[in-house]
Amino acid sequence: MSFFSGLEGGLEKYIEGFFKGKNRGKIHLLDIAKKMVREMRDHRKVSINLVYVPNEYLVSLSTADWESIEHLTEAFSLELQDYLLQKAEEKGYTLAAHPKVRFSVDDKLGSGQINVIGKFGDTAVSINNEKADKSEFEETMNYQPVKDTAPVPVITSRLKYTLEVVGGPLAGKIFMLEDYSLVIGRRESCDIVLLDESVSRRHARLEYKKGSWYIHDLNSGNGTFINGKRVSATVLSLGDTIKLGATLCAFKVEL
Repeated sequence: MSFFSGLEGGLEKYIEGFFKGKNRGKIHLLDIAKKMVREMRDHRKVSINLVYVPNEYLVSLSTADWESIEHLTEAFSLELQDYLLQKAEEKGYTLAAHPKVRFSVDDKLGSGQINVIGKFGDTAVSINNEKADKSEFEETMNYQPVKDTAPVPVITSRLKYTLEVVGGPLAGKIFMLEDYSLVIGRRESCDIVLLDESVSRRHARLEYKKGSWYIHDLNSGNGTFINGKRVSATVLSLGDTIKLGATLCAFKVEL
């Protein structure tokens, strides 16, 4: 059974329990996985039809942390590679090649610190057997119109959705929402971290599907409330208020 099978459920507790026993609770495999996904997201490259992401990842740990897991790094590398494949498929990304994960020691890091660097490998064949030539990667693509052709369509800018904290410990803070799933909670490894003791470690999940945002309660202790009504899952509308513990947020759009 894979470490990451059922990552959203009870197996996560097993992973954390293992590291607490081996490394005094400093390093969590889930934290490494989260950092790798963020590295994947932050270094994506857009081609004509696909969104490419790095396939090689270097995970650096402190000397003490490395020594505590050195005998398991090969197994962990395989598990993390499988996790990257799953996440890339989930988010609609194309890996430039089959993912590779390596561990290294960085004596500049303190116990519990993790550094992840992602890069595009030299292999040009993606996991979907499509060519991923580096020359195809473009941040911005310019086209010259041909005379006597149909008018060039107007491309409208995409809406930028936000979650603004309007009440609670982080009042005034604004979180930008990307079009992929985001976990909200008190735990540091969440995509949106709320420093509120009444918020569960993994409280709720925001999910973007076909132009709409949905919120799902993750069996939180104090519940998730939309406009004052407790919900387990619902679609969000602009202006909705979201109450998580003592934190009140507003779902907005940045024009």
